[in-house]
Amino acid sequence: MSNTPDESPAQLYAEKAWLAGSIMTGVGYGVVLALFWLCLRSLWYRTRVKDADYTRNYFFLVYVCVMFTLGTLFIGSNSQFTQLAFINDRNFPGGPSAWEVEMFSISVDEISNVSFVLADWCATALMVWRCVIIYRDCGICPWPILVMLGTMLFLSFVLGILFLYQISSPLSSPYSAAGTTTNFTLPYFFFELATNIIVTILIVLRLYFYRLHMKQALLGPGHVAEHTSVESMIVESAAIYSTFSLLFLIPFALKSPVANVFMQVLGEAQLIAPLLIIFREAEGHGWISSTLSAASSSKTAVPLAQFSDIQFTSQHMRNEGLRSTDCKDVSTIAEEGLNIDNGDNIVEVPRTEDYI
Repeated sequence: MSNTPDESPAQLYAEKAWLAGSIMTGVGYGVVLALFWLCLRSLWYRTRVKDADYTRNYFFLVYVCVMFTLGTLFIGSNSQFTQLAFINDRNFPGGPSAWEVEMFSISVDEISNVSFVLADWCATALMVWRCVIIYRDCGICPWPILVMLGTMLFLSFVLGILFLYQISSPLSSPYSAAGTTTNFTLPYFFFELATNIIVTILIVLRLYFYRLHMKQALLGPGHVAEHTSVESMIVESAAIYSTFSLLFLIPFALKSPVANVFMQVLGEAQLIAPLLIIFREAEGHGWISSTLSAASSSKTAVPLAQFSDIQFTSQHMRNEGLRSTDCKDVSTIAEEGLNIDNGDNIVEVPRTEDYI
């Protein structure tokens, strides 16, 4: 006598995929929780210092709290939805997989749906902002890039609203749109993926060319390895989210139940990338706009060439503040074979017109 439910193999496979996704989402939330605590501890310490970075650090502190709240709401709602399908309403005709499609618009699942889209908007906005910071003074006209990114961010909001409207309608889900002729699931997620891939490529290219330029500026690879390594490029460009988006979109387009796994995991994966970026910034290993250091003395270390609006920060700079240094031409120092060090680990680099 078999205890297997009276369901088709396809239905059972869909249920297995859904349950696996729910479990993996819990793992993702654990990563988010750890990153949130690291960011919170670091940013809380830095907001107690009223320096030039106070406003930025305070904004990041609020940002990570909002993202963590959205991630918590998502995992809580998703877990309750899974419980209703597999326990409370286990005898629903067609099993949990059929229940999921029919009940996707109920209130308990709406919490996770709204949290998912809001978190996605926040993550996309952070990536666009960082791309703008990096390209704002790159030696070429940045306006085409800025207009493109702004348009993509606006369209992301529009498609997100349409997607929420679809899945909030009775008898609708990401897999079917009752009462409408257009299913906005694929356009919404495809556009989000395209946005993140474009931003990822732009940021990685910028970091790569920065590495080349720094090597040519007599500073050597050791000064930029920490910020332009493969690991740094992956973190700074949020390639993590793009990867999980692909893992969801490909099975979804093929109508495979495997999409159920990564659609749930994506709700937490999209939080990991921005939290990693903020943690790197809080620890002094990320990019920062020089406008955030405008309160410093005008006789500060000058950034390289077209990167005049972008600076790397260091733990020393954040704790002690930028200090004025003896102005001395780096090329002259290099020719003399001297060590470029003034005691404060700040390298003076003259502004030039040699752009890449």
